[in-house]
Amino acid sequence: MHKEYIEVLEALIDKLTLSTVLEMLERICHKKAENLREHWQDEASAKLWEKAARQVEQLDIDI
Repeated sequence: MHKEYIEVLEALIDKLTLSTVLEMLERICHKKAENLREHWQDEASAKLWEKAARQVEQLDIDI
């Protein structure tokens, strides 16, 4: 991984908390699934993004 991206992500976590960043990732996954369905008619990929969203949602981290 690129060190600069890790530093950016670490700064976001420091500023917002890990649980907030995970919540944002969950929302992004749902949006990507929605976009794939609406604009690309790609149900298979949309289902993968929805699965990722559910997995992130199941993480119970309060940091």
